[in-house]
Amino acid sequence: MGDERDLEIDDLINNLDKEYHSAHPATNGSYLTIQKSRELNSLIQLWTHERTCPDILPYAHELLDTILDRVRGQIEVIEEYTTSADSSGNAKLKVLFVETELERVKFLVRGYLRARIHKIDNYYMHILNNPDVQRKLSQSELRYTKRRANQLKRYYNLRFLSSLPQLLQRLDDTAGGLQMVDEPDLDEVVFIRVLRDAPGEVDLGNDDKIELRKGNIYVLPYRVIRQYVDDGDVQLV
Repeated sequence: MGDERDLEIDDLINNLDKEYHSAHPATNGSYLTIQKSRELNSLIQLWTHERTCPDILPYAHELLDTILDRVRGQIEVIEEYTTSADSSGNAKLKVLFVETELERVKFLVRGYLRARIHKIDNYYMHILNNPDVQRKLSQSELRYTKRRANQLKRYYNLRFLSSLPQLLQRLDDTAGGLQMVDEPDLDEVVFIRVLRDAPGEVDLGNDDKIELRKGNIYVLPYRVIRQYVDDGDVQLV
């Protein structure tokens, strides 16, 4: 029953897409079949990776720009259909399904950005101390990081730091082996699915090694499989 309903929804959206492009032949790409596009699948994977990865991953500039451009296109189509003379029940139903898919995409984008902001809130000092990590952020995220650091510094100064000796007012002090800066725990274990056989063996330390076989799922420390994630050999689940 569920499969039949999915097919009906797809047919309605596809038909609306065809009608729109018939009326707008100059339009390139498909705004209304985004739920079937490679971009949406990539967005789902991106959201999953960001939620399950203990580290901050590089911001997906190209993918997010493409997705948001398609979202704007869908909004234009919805506005056109809702203001057009064709206000039949069938047209309204089609628009309703398109709006549902639009909300799905917006949910994924918001979830992806929230996961990144959560990490930025936790590791803002670590980010500001490492230019390599800063390059993983979008310009908006980097501005947010600096603004948060300044706000917290002012707050701590007002509450207690100003009453301490100058040498004890730093928030990133490492003197005496003390580490005040929170960093991502790269030894946190994660679930991974192997997309293709990885060359060689993964060194787990203490002379332990493991082979990553396509299709298998493993639970391993993120540190030892980080490069495989970056290379696309495995995906986080």
